[in-house]
Amino acid sequence: MKKSNLRWRVVIGGIICQFCAGMLYSWSLYVNPLIKQYGWEKSSISLTFSIATLLIPVFMIFASRILPKRGPTVTVLIGAVLLALGLAISSFANSLPILYIGYGVLGGIGVGLIYGVPIATSAKWFPDKKGLISGLTVAGFGMGSIIFAPVCTMLIESVGPNKTFLIQGAITLVGLAIGAPMMKVAPDGFRPEGWQPPTTGVSAVPAHDYTSSEMLRTKQYWFLLIMYLFANVAGLFIIGHASPVAQEIAGLTPIQAGAIVSVLSIANTVGRFVGGASSDKLGAAKVVSIIYALDLVLFLTLRFMTSFALIAIGIGGLAVCFGAMMGAYPSIVMDYFGTKYYSGNYAFVFLAYGIGGLVANSVVSISMTYFDGYLTAFMIIGISCAIGIIMSRISKRPKYVEG
Repeated sequence: MKKSNLRWRVVIGGIICQFCAGMLYSWSLYVNPLIKQYGWEKSSISLTFSIATLLIPVFMIFASRILPKRGPTVTVLIGAVLLALGLAISSFANSLPILYIGYGVLGGIGVGLIYGVPIATSAKWFPDKKGLISGLTVAGFGMGSIIFAPVCTMLIESVGPNKTFLIQGAITLVGLAIGAPMMKVAPDGFRPEGWQPPTTGVSAVPAHDYTSSEMLRTKQYWFLLIMYLFANVAGLFIIGHASPVAQEIAGLTPIQAGAIVSVLSIANTVGRFVGGASSDKLGAAKVVSIIYALDLVLFLTLRFMTSFALIAIGIGGLAVCFGAMMGAYPSIVMDYFGTKYYSGNYAFVFLAYGIGGLVANSVVSISMTYFDGYLTAFMIIGISCAIGIIMSRISKRPKYVEG
């Protein structure tokens, strides 16, 4: 097979894998049914998703160690088995600890082993379009819940949340078994025919490929980590609470809120593609600044979106922003630290995702416990987005000093 055709097959396989892992993003559809069935507290149930988001970046680091030794197919299949096992265990969850272990721990580990592999593998085949391909690949993650959200809603209504977990696990395992073998490693230093790396502009190749240990010693890494934390608090809040927010603010029924989650999933997917593709043209840091500004406006006005159409615009807009952050940040990491060690480097930056899930859950808990609703959470997250605008404007690529 020609290398030009093989690299597109790798992308397709990566999208399939991301699609299956991304079904975990349908979590908010399970929240109210589990409350109704077991009488658990919302904050206690929400901790499940926070556990998963905390473990995803941690095990992305493990995946970056496995990937060079075992290759993308084996790495993804290990994650597939753990993710499917976690969902199977969740189907027997009649207590919170079992749910935490199944959906939270094993689900988070499984997705962590899967998520970074398609991005890293595809990007090395497309040094000429790294933003576009990163955005396209991570868009697959958002696509998972686009297709699964309406299916999940119907299944929960007909067979309940526990059996729905089991069905989700079976679909996940089959899909990943199809996508994983399609991914192959690019030859070292691969360049498409006729392409030369640019030396100037927003897509210029860094003068040095930073190892993870070198990256961790730069102030830019810690700056990006904090900046990305704010983006993930905003995004994971809306991902994890879209359905209950729609029901509280706009008074929607569970079925209507399920439709909002579908809107969220579509918007998140579109955002991932747009964020990645626009990074090649505008520069990832500028794209991130624009996204933070949109986040700020939407969080400050979300409380007034009291109809189906308005709450769909609000939640959909926030999902676009989160998706665009997911699409743009791989480009920032490659622009700052190079592509050679990207898998491990992005995993360390992606720790902001796990921390963001815990922070988002804490913000919700404070808002619900002390202020009786989501409105205070909107304000706190809006302020963090304002700080993100400032940070993204002053962020700069590190200058490598040998030794």
